[in-house]
Amino acid sequence: MLQRIQKEDTGVLRRSARAHLLGLIAAAVLPVWLFAAYLLVQYALQQQARFEQDALQTARHVSLVVEAELINLQTILDGLSKSATLANGDLKSFRDEAVRLVQGMDQVIALNDADHNQLATTDIAQGGNSPLVEPTTAEDSEKLKFTGVLVSNVFVGHQSGGYRVAVTRRVLGPKNEEWLLSISVPTARIRDVMLPAVPAGWTVGIGDRGGNYIARSTQHEKMTGKPGLAEYVDKIVGLTGSFKSRDFEGTTLLAGYYRSTYSGWFYAANVPLAEVQAPLWRSLAAICGIGLAALLLSLALAYVVGKRLTEATIDLAGRAEALGHGREVEPMSTSVAEFATIAKAMVDAERAIAERTRELETVLETVPAAVWFTYDPQARQVIRNRFAAELMGLPTDTRKSFGTPDRVIDTVAVKDGHTVAREDRPLSRAMRGETIDNQEFAYTLPSGMQRHLLSSARPIRDPAGSIIGAVQISLDISERKRGEEQRQLLVNELNHRVKNTLAVVQSIANQTIRNATDLAEAGLNLSSRLVSLAKAHDILTRENWSGADLGDLITNSIKPHAALDRFQICGEAVWLPPNVTLSFALALHELATNAIKYGALSNSTGTVSIAWKVVGDGVRHLELEWREEGGPPVARVVDKGFGTQLLKRVFAHESAGGVVLNFEKAGLRCTFHLNLTEAEAEDDRLLP
Repeated sequence: MLQRIQKEDTGVLRRSARAHLLGLIAAAVLPVWLFAAYLLVQYALQQQARFEQDALQTARHVSLVVEAELINLQTILDGLSKSATLANGDLKSFRDEAVRLVQGMDQVIALNDADHNQLATTDIAQGGNSPLVEPTTAEDSEKLKFTGVLVSNVFVGHQSGGYRVAVTRRVLGPKNEEWLLSISVPTARIRDVMLPAVPAGWTVGIGDRGGNYIARSTQHEKMTGKPGLAEYVDKIVGLTGSFKSRDFEGTTLLAGYYRSTYSGWFYAANVPLAEVQAPLWRSLAAICGIGLAALLLSLALAYVVGKRLTEATIDLAGRAEALGHGREVEPMSTSVAEFATIAKAMVDAERAIAERTRELETVLETVPAAVWFTYDPQARQVIRNRFAAELMGLPTDTRKSFGTPDRVIDTVAVKDGHTVAREDRPLSRAMRGETIDNQEFAYTLPSGMQRHLLSSARPIRDPAGSIIGAVQISLDISERKRGEEQRQLLVNELNHRVKNTLAVVQSIANQTIRNATDLAEAGLNLSSRLVSLAKAHDILTRENWSGADLGDLITNSIKPHAALDRFQICGEAVWLPPNVTLSFALALHELATNAIKYGALSNSTGTVSIAWKVVGDGVRHLELEWREEGGPPVARVVDKGFGTQLLKRVFAHESAGGVVLNFEKAGLRCTFHLNLTEAEAEDDRLLP
């Protein structure tokens, strides 16, 4: 059975549970190996870091020991520099004193003048040039001049022979001339001083400023005075550090160095890199051996356990196949707890599938969308859910249970104004393999009721891809269609409002041009009046053209012309219909501009009071008064200008409305009277 299951899908490489278990064991061991390798690398890095630190410490330790010896030599020079014989210029007595000081030792003391001419020495007869004083470079001369002391590079002794190093000190002669006092020792002395500080297995070398060997803990006689390996010396940069390099025999070394600021010499401690890496290779071999043994043991255990696991897997696969084909799933007895749980779950799944089927049927009966299934090539026999039956006007209490086909009812379907035949409807087209997405249809039911449906349909295919049925899902969009019709009514209303507004604009333009003295004045006045009209439109737009509050209208109309502190505004809340709002906006604009040009707002002291009230119970009347005070005296106006004509004309079309202008000496007084009840009724009649 397992082999048959493995061959069902030839595109997938399948292996037995035993093989997977072996892979699991290997995968479990591999991270351990990787972790061990990580630890090994960290151990190697730590070991190398430790050796590097040891090398640096050794180099530093050796430098302290050797530098102490050099300072002892300098101390001898310091004592001689204070000699009375030197101060008196008694060079013979000074030489005798120096000879007594170094008698029995390998030290040589020499006194030379600034030109390196010998004045006294404990090694050769007085006179001539002394080889004990190293001819210094410009840098050495500068150091000697600055510090008064210079440690030489390695050089070859004259009378004493062999390689030596010297410490030189500046001293003053009896006439304050500059002399050089030196003391030299063989390089073997330096080697002997440093040997106690060299750890076992390490090699320490000392080099001078020119890169030549001064002393070496091993092969001293062979290496002293010779230049160091260029590859090695070039890596000694700065005060201290570590590096890897080859020696003269080709052995790779791990080296740590320290360069003295006192002598300028460098001290290098070396250990073979193989000695550093030896613990790493021993650990690596141990880890590999233990890991291989652990892997073999794991594979053996995996084979034993996997055999039992594979048998249980085959039994479990057989039950899974039975569940997939709808056959009865038998209980399974196995020692693998997880497999027993899965087998029990399969038994439970068999029951759950039946329950889920019933739940799906319940969902289809509950969802607020019409669903039709058909397996009829002609799409005449359909399975409906409850919502589909309700949409088609069918009774839902006497219907057969879901899953039982019913014959479709006769309806008239219309799409884009054309009648759609039964074979061209979504469910029939889906049975032919078509896909329908979100198409609108208007259905007329046998009862005469009309439904607007948004329908989608898909074919149902078997695993081979052949069409065996179709499904259609429709949403009732009748309410949406009614909403679209309502929006169209609103568009018509907007068109009406726009036409009325254009008529007002045309009237304002004609009157403005007719009364203007020149084109510039006409343009300025027309622009000002249209801006006022536009602001009223803004207020109405914010209120969806339902009207405007009188107080807000007054504030927005006068604010562009003058500061609000020049006005006294008082009145109750009054809601104006749209047509009255536009008329008041134009009237207030004319009054404000007239007050600025000729009235109370033409100076700095005048004020304007605006007060209104609504009287009446059944029939509501609005009374509004505009009164100017504190402006220039007002004479009786005989000729009515455009502003006066406009004020009367904008309210001439308002039912039971009017305006009265009184040009009193104290200022203009304008009174508006409006029948609000009749104005609101008239605005309703204007709607299409």
